[in-house]
Amino acid sequence: MFDGRETLKTLNDPSSFESNLEFDLAHQALDATLGHAQATTAPTQQQLQEIVNFELSTYTAQIVDNSAGQLTAQGADGGPSYLSSVQYYPGINDSLGATFNPNVFTLFTSWENLMSNNPFALGRASVARGEKIFNSAPLMIQNVKGLNDVLGMSTIVGTCSTCHDAPNVGDHSLSLPLDIGISDVPTNSQDSLATALGELNLPLTPVYKLTCSTSLGAPSNMSIETTDPGRALITGLCADIGKFKGPVLRGLAGHAPYFQNGAADTLDQVVAFYNQRFQMGLTANEMADLVNFLKSL
Repeated sequence: MFDGRETLKTLNDPSSFESNLEFDLAHQALDATLGHAQATTAPTQQQLQEIVNFELSTYTAQIVDNSAGQLTAQGADGGPSYLSSVQYYPGINDSLGATFNPNVFTLFTSWENLMSNNPFALGRASVARGEKIFNSAPLMIQNVKGLNDVLGMSTIVGTCSTCHDAPNVGDHSLSLPLDIGISDVPTNSQDSLATALGELNLPLTPVYKLTCSTSLGAPSNMSIETTDPGRALITGLCADIGKFKGPVLRGLAGHAPYFQNGAADTLDQVVAFYNQRFQMGLTANEMADLVNFLKSL
């Protein structure tokens, strides 16, 4: 879940990752059965294990794109079959580690220099360009709680893969809840966040005013206004207000609306938000290429 409420056992240790993941998935299945499904009887341990086994055997990825056609054509590695073979362990390619490789996605490198009369050639070339933009276009990462403040850096020059660093999957390889400002209350200021929020269809949600105490790691009586307290509802910490887990990017085309509050109807809005929020400076054509790549995942 976005706020991490079902992550009860840590998933950041490779030695305990598999057993802890099974525990968390089983707990989530139990809560979903008794809560969402409103079951009057809890599932048995065998039933919970069968649910977990099913979830662990499922891989979600786009197979066909309207503009690019089959996503495994001409040497590409799109689709769920390749995804099922992708290696993962906690901390793999951690963007805060010493061996981080920003070229996180390598699915469509074979489409970079296509010489073909194939009707999908233009679409495939756009996807390949979008993949390169994702890996290499610079972002000015500023005022992101959980990143800038933790590292003591007012500006971090990164890429999309800084936060989506798991190779060919797209989530962060370690648990890293962040606040990029989605739940902030819109203002009339001209900063990058205010401009970025203007790209979204912000829902009509209540505004919560939260007052922090010194016992919660914030100045006494400091007040924060937000439309979603985020992970702070779980931890009770002011430092966690507005923080959410980054989503896995696979199967993204079928996941609209986007962000935890559904503020973006389309991936075009998502990219427009990031372009403004992190001062990427992408042209209209580059944004279209990035959208086409995201649709292919």
